[in-house]
Amino acid sequence: MKLYTCFLLAALLGTLAFGAQATPPAEIPADLSAILPPRQAVQQTLENLQTLRTARLQQDMAAASRQKLESGSYEWVLRAGQTRRTEASGQSLKDQEIALERPVRWFGKAGKDAAIGDKQISLAQLAYADTWHEAGRTLLNDWFDTLRASVYRQKMEEQLELSRQLRQLTEKRVRAGDAAQIELVQADTELQRLAAQWQQAQMREEQQLQLFSATYPGLQPVPLQTLPAPLPAGLSQNAWIDLIMDDNHELELAEEEAALSRMQASRSASDAMPDPTIGVRASRERDGQERLLGISISIPLSGSGRTADSNMAQVRARISAEKHSLTRMKVLRDAQRVTREAGHLYSIWQSQQQVEQQSQAQAATMMRAYQLGEAAFSDTLQTRRMALEASLTAATAQLDALQAHARLELDAHRLWTVD
Repeated sequence: MKLYTCFLLAALLGTLAFGAQATPPAEIPADLSAILPPRQAVQQTLENLQTLRTARLQQDMAAASRQKLESGSYEWVLRAGQTRRTEASGQSLKDQEIALERPVRWFGKAGKDAAIGDKQISLAQLAYADTWHEAGRTLLNDWFDTLRASVYRQKMEEQLELSRQLRQLTEKRVRAGDAAQIELVQADTELQRLAAQWQQAQMREEQQLQLFSATYPGLQPVPLQTLPAPLPAGLSQNAWIDLIMDDNHELELAEEEAALSRMQASRSASDAMPDPTIGVRASRERDGQERLLGISISIPLSGSGRTADSNMAQVRARISAEKHSLTRMKVLRDAQRVTREAGHLYSIWQSQQQVEQQSQAQAATMMRAYQLGEAAFSDTLQTRRMALEASLTAATAQLDALQAHARLELDAHRLWTVD
C-alpha cells in the first residue's frame, strides 16, 4: 500500500512538472490576431535577422569564455638546461637539469572563475532575449507603418470614387441646366487633385512594401478591407506595469551585469594573495656522479598594482549598480508611458470614430441635397473634404490604438516571446 501511494505521488509530481514546462503562450487578443502576422512566421523572420544571428554568436563566445575561465590562463612550463663545470684540476664535467612547473590558483579562485563563466553564459542568453525583444518592437513599428500606407491608399481610392460620382452628378445637372458650368470645372479640378493624391499614396505604399519585404523576407502584409476594432487593454494600468516590470529583459540584463561586476570585483580582490608556482625538478651533476630530485615553489610578492586593479574592479561594480538603478527607472517610465498611451489612444479612437460617422452622414446628406438642388456645390465639396479628413484621422487613430495595444502585449511578453 505504501509503495502504491508513493507511486501515485511520484506520478502526480511528474504531471505537475510536465504541466509547468508545457505552459502554452498567452493567447493573442482578437483585435491583434486579425491584423498581425502569424507567430510562426514572425518567429522564423526574427531568427534570421542579422542582429539575432550576431546575438547567437555572442552566446557561443560566452561559452568559449567560460571554457577559458574554467581551464585558467596558467600553462605548464618545461625548463631544461645544461652547463659545463671546469674544476681547478682542469677536469671538465657536465651538469643537466630539467624542471616542470605550473602556477596554480588557490583560495577558491578556480571556483570563482567558473562562476564568472556561468554568469557570462546567463548574460549572453539575456542579451539574446533583449535583442529579440527590441527586434520585435522594430518589426511591430515597421508592420504598422506599412499598414498605414496601405490604409491611406485605400481611403484615397474610396474618396476618388466618391469624387467621380460627384463629377458625374454635376455633369448631369449642368446638362439639365440646373447647375453652372463653373461647378463642372470645380468638380474636374477636385477629381484631378484626388487622383494625384491617390497616385502619391500608391507610390508610398509600394515603397513601404518593398522596404518591408527587403528587411523581413517571408513576411508580406496583406491589405485589409476593414480594420478590426481595437479592444480595451483589459487590465488596470498598475497591473500592466507590474507585468512589464516583472519580466523585462532590459532590466534583467542590467541586474546580471551588476552581478557579474560584483563577482569580478571579488575575484580581483582575491588576487591580493598571489598564486604560487609549483614545480618538480631533476638534475644530474658532475657527469651523473650526483643526481638530484626536488620540488620548488615560488610566490610573487604582492605590490600596489594588484591593489589598484582591485580598486578599479570595485569602482566598475559600483558603476554597474548605478546603471542598474537608472535602467530600473527607465523601464518604469517606459512602462508607465506605454500603458498611458494605450488607454489614451483607445479613447481618442472612440472619439474620432464618432466624428467620422457624423462627417460621413453629413457628407451623404449634403450629396443628396445637392442632387435635389437644395445645396450649393461649394458647400457639398467642402463637406466632402471634411469627411475625407475625418476618415483619415479616424483610420490613423484606429491604427494607433491597435499598435499601442500590441506594444503593450509585446512589452508584457505576451506577444512574440522568445523560446
